[in-house]
Amino acid sequence: MMNKVHNSSQLQESVFRGVLLAYFILFFHVLLILGLGALTIFFRTVINYLPWILAGVGVLIIGSWGLWWYFIKRRGKKLTDALKDPVFQGRTVEVTLFGGLASLKLGQPQGPLTIDYSAPEAPKQLVDPAILRVEELNKLANLLKEDLITMDEFLKAKKNLLGQ
Repeated sequence: MMNKVHNSSQLQESVFRGVLLAYFILFFHVLLILGLGALTIFFRTVINYLPWILAGVGVLIIGSWGLWWYFIKRRGKKLTDALKDPVFQGRTVEVTLFGGLASLKLGQPQGPLTIDYSAPEAPKQLVDPAILRVEELNKLANLLKEDLITMDEFLKAKKNLLGQ
């Protein structure tokens, strides 16, 4: 009798877990659909207001640069004074924005400004003399075929080419 009660409670518990799992799956699908809807609305809004967003970012960048410039001038310093710091001696300082899309280099360059690459001359290849003779014979045969040379001239050139 105890075994039947134990199996009955396990059956009820497994049914409960299955129903609970189905509700969780349904809940997460609803969340996914709501999230996709929110993303669609968000990106549509971003696209509609993109010029204003870019203008705001531009104002923030220019404002932060102006604020930095104000503090530098208020202290009576110059950018060159900062670059005279021993940490920067003999080095270039590069400030990059947007992952290198815009960059500013300050200081003395240590190497060539551009990549010095001069393509080497094409390697000279030696051609097998037998191949050269075959190519010359083909040219002579084509000239004969097109009636640009006579048979006597062809035979004479062929004899000279083959060294007979």
